[in-house]
Amino acid sequence: MNRALQRGREQPVYRQLAGALRAEIEEGRFDDGKPMPTEAQLVAEHGVSRHTVSQAFRELVADGLVYRVPGRGTFVTRLSKRGKYLRSIGTLEEMMSWTGTEMKVLDPVAIVGDPEAASRLGLSTPEVAKLTVLRFYKGSPLFVSHIRLPPEVGRRMREEGLPPEGPGTVIGAAERFIPLPIAGVSVDITAVLAPESTASLMDCEPGEPILCVERLFYDSEERPVEFAVSHYNPRQNSYRMEMRHRTTH
Repeated sequence: MNRALQRGREQPVYRQLAGALRAEIEEGRFDDGKPMPTEAQLVAEHGVSRHTVSQAFRELVADGLVYRVPGRGTFVTRLSKRGKYLRSIGTLEEMMSWTGTEMKVLDPVAIVGDPEAASRLGLSTPEVAKLTVLRFYKGSPLFVSHIRLPPEVGRRMREEGLPPEGPGTVIGAAERFIPLPIAGVSVDITAVLAPESTASLMDCEPGEPILCVERLFYDSEERPVEFAVSHYNPRQNSYRMEMRHRTTH
């Protein structure tokens, strides 16, 4: 595996191990019908506890990448072969980077009147900057995003240029034009029927149920800096939420 696990980092060791195993699964390192390394083998290889390995496997089971058979071992699932984007998005930085994916700008930055979006961004006038991007994973469409920004941010982005395609995100590119650091994001998820224009971009049928995700990024003074409405290809995405008790000191 040769992927060093570092204690003391923000990401727990079991998640580092799960990420390393996930990468190997996506690289096709484990054959169908043949078990993955055992817990004992991974303990010896990485110098971690059996509990850590067990937690890592639970992450992969929850992501639909592996299944476990008592007495036989851990095996990759068919889902792991379908090219589905399965990385857990657990931090703001991960949401702002979408590692392993690429985007293509469908509609470049334009300044328009949009009172509803302006209200979501806390603007005093109806003017906003808008653009539309399509995100891909391994050449397959993941989602279409209709993005709204404060007009001054959009103007600077248009002047200094946003690559028409490649890795990265709009919010990542916009960050350098925002005075304060981006501090958080609120997310609303609903189900909608795919509009014809969206379906044609995402390789799904018009009227097919899809996920609609609204994201509102805000800075360290809780001022909105980007509002995005994204439609997700249901065959290329899975949604996972993890909750824990809050610890007290």
